[in-house]
Amino acid sequence: MDDNIRSIYLGILKEELVAAMGCTEPISVAYAAALARKVLGEIPTDVELTVSSNIIKNVKSVVVPNTGGLRGIAAAAAAGIVVGDADKELEVLAEVKQTEIGRIVDYINSTDIRVAPSDGKFIFEIKVLVSTPEHSAVVHFAGDHTNIVYIERDGETLLKKDYTENGEFEKPHRNLLTIEKIVEYAD
Repeated sequence: MDDNIRSIYLGILKEELVAAMGCTEPISVAYAAALARKVLGEIPTDVELTVSSNIIKNVKSVVVPNTGGLRGIAAAAAAGIVVGDADKELEVLAEVKQTEIGRIVDYINSTDIRVAPSDGKFIFEIKVLVSTPEHSAVVHFAGDHTNIVYIERDGETLLKKDYTENGEFEKPHRNLLTIEKIVEYAD
């Protein structure tokens, strides 16, 4: 196999194989919420999530890792906000301790966490708006579990990345994928 093709295949594997703790959808919700809290700079008193129907379907009955069996979008968001480490991306809840689960439950019970379906523009979408009486932050993922397309704090845009459904991920090198070449690469 040509070294250039081998390099392209390795690059594709590195793009696709990302360490994640548990089912990727609730972990992505936890990551987005943890990142929103980090941007806000404090624990929010109000949380609003807008998510695609795939997220709703895939998260509603899945156990959120390291939460003592909590399930659903609100639980994933609360875990990310209260004890998540945004710097660890899809391993955001890897270091949650048993003693911290009560804090997550208390947060769920004391905070208005609203979940609404997105407009259907993206197959995969998570938008988190968090606020306190003084500050607000928005984090928006689209197309992928870690693809951050927008970050805002107190109305100031910190990151804005153009994104069209599948556009970013339909890279020209993917047309080099064939069953024969994949088998050759694997061998």
